[in-house]
Amino acid sequence: MEPCDLSATELRRLIGEKRLSPVDLLESCIRRIEATDPLLNAFAVLCLDQARDAAKAAESAVMRGEPLGPLHGLPVAMKESYHVAGMATTQGFPPWKDRIAAEDDCTTAAIRRAGAVILGKTNVPELLQGLASRNRLFGTSRNAHDPARSSLGSSGGSGVALSASMAPLASGSDTGGSIRGPAAANGVCGLRPTPGLVAHDEHIHAFSPSSVRGPMARSVADTQLFLAGMVEGDGPDPYRYPVSSDAVLAVSAADLKSLRVAVSCDLGFVKTDPAMRLSFEEKVKRIEPLFQSVEWRDPPLGEINRAYWILRPLKFFPGLVEMYKKDPPSVTEYKRVDFRRAFAQSVEDVAWAQAEQTRVFRRLRDFFREFDLLIVPGLSNLPLTLAEVDRREQAMREENDRCAPDEYDFSSDAGRGTVNAAFTLTAHPVLTVTAGRGPADMPFGLNLVGPFRGDLELLAMGLALERFTAEDAELARPIPDIAALARAAQKTAAE
Repeated sequence: MEPCDLSATELRRLIGEKRLSPVDLLESCIRRIEATDPLLNAFAVLCLDQARDAAKAAESAVMRGEPLGPLHGLPVAMKESYHVAGMATTQGFPPWKDRIAAEDDCTTAAIRRAGAVILGKTNVPELLQGLASRNRLFGTSRNAHDPARSSLGSSGGSGVALSASMAPLASGSDTGGSIRGPAAANGVCGLRPTPGLVAHDEHIHAFSPSSVRGPMARSVADTQLFLAGMVEGDGPDPYRYPVSSDAVLAVSAADLKSLRVAVSCDLGFVKTDPAMRLSFEEKVKRIEPLFQSVEWRDPPLGEINRAYWILRPLKFFPGLVEMYKKDPPSVTEYKRVDFRRAFAQSVEDVAWAQAEQTRVFRRLRDFFREFDLLIVPGLSNLPLTLAEVDRREQAMREENDRCAPDEYDFSSDAGRGTVNAAFTLTAHPVLTVTAGRGPADMPFGLNLVGPFRGDLELLAMGLALERFTAEDAELARPIPDIAALARAAQKTAAE
């Protein structure tokens, strides 16, 4: 086993005990990247010279006996949309290819202060939206468990880097499921935190709770460790509420036998693949005895699906709307759909959606007085093959070309609900945990949804559940065939 295959918590312990050099760990990660990334394309850009310098400095600090941060010496893969000083922040969008960050954003700065070694930036869908993490600048990321399938997005590159053990930790961000979906699809963990737990200084609409940053890792314990390195960022975030690294690190496993759990497969409105439904039911049966009580109950989400699709396009107006008005095809096909929807709706629609968001938040407050935890699938459908993504995007392009820039059929949104987007507007934390494999032998994830600002309690529940699943052959984290990936990568490089 290579050092890069060890858990982040174990790696950090070995570094602190002077039993593993940060330099040796970094070189192990680089070897894995070189062996598998020519096929998987998890990374958009690497910064190995800077990483080697940082690893040497981390090693020197250990040998001098200096105080070490929670992430000291750990390689971290940063999502492309984060600002990393001296690197471009493009979102895979060619018109933005020369946007070089003058300084780290507040989250990146916090991760550096915690001692992390930044490896590079992971791939994303163009403008952070799409059925696969691919774009015109950096190409397509492939799922390590089946390279013919999508890694999802928008934190797809981060999910792939983790699943193939190219890095022990990877950052993500989430609007409609961009941490949760890739975590489930790639067999890793991730936390969409309550807005403000991880300070954000790049919000376009800072008073909207829809977009958050959060940690991704290969286990709940590693996710907890990474969160400890993210929470002390200081940005102009109106939702910011102070939680210390020490408070995050102090979280321990909850008593599952004390928990009242609600379970829902489709929330009452999400179209779910029958095989995924059956797999979810089987997973729930295996963990049901762990809890005080388990009740199949759809949460009171009202018309949150409709509200989500109405409010979602507002995020994209600054920076893109003028481009769209001048030349609709100049933005991505996904953004063309969003803008068609935006220009076809009214102020009355927006006001209704915001009011419905408030109503649902209030109902969930009562729901989480009755239940301590809600468990739903990480995904309702298998990740598409890349060929299927091609066909879906071609159909989208043809529809966009047929329709006027302000023309949209709102009835189509009724069938577009997902288990991930449904919780975005509620501001509740969601922890995605691994649960073995499901249909087509692909990874299967569970989403643990907790009360508003109940992130630390949610982590405690996840830690306890992971103790059980890690020892259960049907629920343990699925690991891709690294040797087969390396052989395929060699073949790809030779071609």
